[in-house]
Amino acid sequence: MRNRDSIANMIVMLCSITALSLFSSCFKEDNHVQLQTPGDAKVFQIGMGPDYHRQVYFDFNSTDTTGSEHTCWDLSFESSDSGWHVWINGSNEAFIANTDTQDFEAVTDTAGANWSIDNPDWDIDSTAAGDWRTLRMVYILDRGAAKLSGDRFKKIIFQSVSSTQYEVQYANLDGSGLIIYDIPKTAGNSFVYFTFDNGGEMKNIEPNNFFWDVLFTRYKTVFYTVVPPLPYLVTGILINPNISVSVDSSMSFADINYQIASSLSYSNKRDIIGYNWKYYDFSTQAYVVRPYYNYIIRDMEGVYWKLHFIDFYNSIGEKGYPQFEYQRL
Repeated sequence: MRNRDSIANMIVMLCSITALSLFSSCFKEDNHVQLQTPGDAKVFQIGMGPDYHRQVYFDFNSTDTTGSEHTCWDLSFESSDSGWHVWINGSNEAFIANTDTQDFEAVTDTAGANWSIDNPDWDIDSTAAGDWRTLRMVYILDRGAAKLSGDRFKKIIFQSVSSTQYEVQYANLDGSGLIIYDIPKTAGNSFVYFTFDNGGEMKNIEPNNFFWDVLFTRYKTVFYTVVPPLPYLVTGILINPNISVSVDSSMSFADINYQIASSLSYSNKRDIIGYNWKYYDFSTQAYVVRPYYNYIIRDMEGVYWKLHFIDFYNSIGEKGYPQFEYQRL
């Protein structure tokens, strides 16, 4: 009996070990995620020029820069399949007015025009043109005081939009130069750009979304602390609409790491970096940067970068050359 009991116990033990082995084999071993080693801190300088005439796109990963004259475009059109929003070029000090009439020929001057600018954060629900699709009103565009008087004002009807293009009708206020123009969308770009120069033409300005992170440019903001509120031209940074940024002024730039970056709250407001990383010191009559303002960027691939500004002047003392330190986390 004892031999039989021993044999039975051994059989039970072997079965238990086999079952445990089979059960364990159903589960994969834990895969430990290894974080990429942070990149080296780098310093880069952007050349906008002393009068900020250049607008420059910058990509953190490749350090590619794509630039153009900020004056080279008048209107910007949302380029996604479902996009329909239209922006004006605030860096040219442009304004737009809805005339509240659909009669294109009735609009011959700017009398009574109620001028507007886009919201400086480029909120798609706060464009000066608003939702033009239903009523198709006539708009007047003031292209900016730098334009010649005969070419400064245009009257416009945004006729239609599809997944591939916009149709726009425009002319001078006296009705001359009437044109109906098809504006094609570009897949992979957030915006396409148009100028009334040369009778109207497209401008190849913006890189594909994956090839830029921030735009150094002039744009209009509004100082609401002044009565009445004051539209004012500033020089700063707008972000790619597909990335997000967190702003911090409490930590040391050197101390910000991946763990900290991944725990922060982020915003995709286009002017979240803006222009406040510098200020004008009236006592020295010079711009001073705020290096303690840290900007943590989460790009389209989910990679984190940190950035702070260290200068606004080039080696010969000219303003308009923002210099910054940045690092991949």
